[in-house]
Amino acid sequence: MTYLYGTSSWELYSKTEQYSKFVRNPSKAEKETGNYFPRLTGYKRRFSQDANVRMEFSVPKLIYLNNLEELEDKDFPKVIEALQDRLKTMGVIITKSVLENASVSSVHFSKNILLQDGYTASHLISEMNKVDLRKNFDFAKTRFMNDGQSLYAHTSCHELVIYDKIADLRKDKKRAIDKDQTLYQRSLFSELNKENELQEIIRFEIRLNQKQKMNKVLEDLGYEKNPVFRQVFNTGMSKKVVNDYWKKLIKERNLGLFSISISIKDILRTLFLADKKLKPKQAIYLLGLFMLAKDENGMRQLRTIIAKRSHDRTWYRTAKDMQQASELITKNKLRDWVTQLDKQLDEYKPYKRKKMSTD
Repeated sequence: MTYLYGTSSWELYSKTEQYSKFVRNPSKAEKETGNYFPRLTGYKRRFSQDANVRMEFSVPKLIYLNNLEELEDKDFPKVIEALQDRLKTMGVIITKSVLENASVSSVHFSKNILLQDGYTASHLISEMNKVDLRKNFDFAKTRFMNDGQSLYAHTSCHELVIYDKIADLRKDKKRAIDKDQTLYQRSLFSELNKENELQEIIRFEIRLNQKQKMNKVLEDLGYEKNPVFRQVFNTGMSKKVVNDYWKKLIKERNLGLFSISISIKDILRTLFLADKKLKPKQAIYLLGLFMLAKDENGMRQLRTIIAKRSHDRTWYRTAKDMQQASELITKNKLRDWVTQLDKQLDEYKPYKRKKMSTD
């Protein structure tokens, strides 16, 4: 790696006895070119001639100047070429091989899903807001924001963000989920708004912010730890991670919340049909739990009520019973939007915006 003189300088961010930390953000002139540039952080150790550089960037923005449109595996050479070019402009000369094999310490996997049949992103998010996330994704650390247009659950090492992508395009930096929007991306909403019907797109983001957590998630899904850039630029890996979070944290734990609407007595009949050995008292308990979970703010509100009179272990037993009720009640009875998400997350086709044609 080589650094060129005569380009915008690095700024000293902090200094200790062991090393100095420098930052290099895109300059005003670079942004005005219309291109997208990474953010750089350099570390220079006191007794070493070598320096390490950490790069943060959105891969689709390098190519499309927005992250609404999505890339495919075959686009990797274009990504490397664009990244190498932007770094050169910023004064950093680096080979393609080094970029391809750069170690990854954090990665965000995402998927944009175009909704069909009149469903809106805000409606789906309001339904998902009723779910009971596991304790390591506790709702005390979850925000339902922007008038129901986003659901943001986080811990220090990973985040699950689900939001209305089109609505986010029109928000200012302070309120937007995507706080690194290019000039072109901010103009997309106006372009999309000119079309006959504004599209409804819901976006899933899984942010693995710490290397240890990233390695654990990847190893649990059958991948090797400590991946390099060319390994995480992988549609199959992204698909597995996004589906894993969708199924384990939302869908499979809360199937009952996403079932089709049927009468209370029909739900009771369904319970008896699904489990021939189920006792009436237990069936009525499961039915009551199911209805409470579907009411208003769902499992989140139910947990708040129960917590005042019980220990955590009581809630976890109750949540387990809710999962049992969900599985019995919802066999082949999931709402259309749930099966729609399942289908698109299974196909995992990259979203491509249709270009407007003008006379």
